[in-house]
Amino acid sequence: MCGRYALFKLLDEIDHFLGVLERRGEIAPSYNVAPTNRMPVAFVDDSGKRVAENMHWGFMGWKPKEGQKPFLPINTRDDSLMKKPMWQRAFLSRRCLVPMNGFYEWQGPKGKKVPHYIYPKEGEFLAAAGIFSDFSPVDGFRSYSVITTSPNSLMGPIHDRMPAFLHPSEFNDWLNPDQPEDLLIDMLQPYPDDAIAEHIVSKAVGNVRNNKSELVEPATLF
Repeated sequence: MCGRYALFKLLDEIDHFLGVLERRGEIAPSYNVAPTNRMPVAFVDDSGKRVAENMHWGFMGWKPKEGQKPFLPINTRDDSLMKKPMWQRAFLSRRCLVPMNGFYEWQGPKGKKVPHYIYPKEGEFLAAAGIFSDFSPVDGFRSYSVITTSPNSLMGPIHDRMPAFLHPSEFNDWLNPDQPEDLLIDMLQPYPDDAIAEHIVSKAVGNVRNNKSELVEPATLF
């Protein structure tokens, strides 16, 4: 799964990586992005333009009835996308890219979990395949979820799922609203083993109030 990530580079660098033509909203660098945060997501708008817009992390597939608690998943399994109407509608018509400099995952038994930071070996960014909704628990925002897939050999010992990352050469196909379902599903593969690296980081990342550059650095004393 993916429950925390980091996005701390300049907005202009993020925009260039995503190939967006318009940015909607500003953000501050974050070394500890957590569910409910509002972060930039790239998608193609109704005019056919690729834009970056801040969205609520936690996908709201429908508006709950008054007094009902909304269902806000932060991840969506690749093997569930065509099994449930909520996922299927978004997968076929509301796909997006979720940029990050790296993400965190915890390994080990409950109470003794060790956080790892996973990041690209080359370049500054990773782009996870995502889906989004026009609904959100926050007025004026859309919401999104990160799609997960099976782990590669580096991630396997850490966790049984990982974000479905896309290469920049795949961005156009993923965001193209006319792509057939089978091609899209085929794009959701484990990222190449030699394209990412990882190291253990401080347990301070477990507290969402901690948000400093030291969080992504290798732990010197654990």
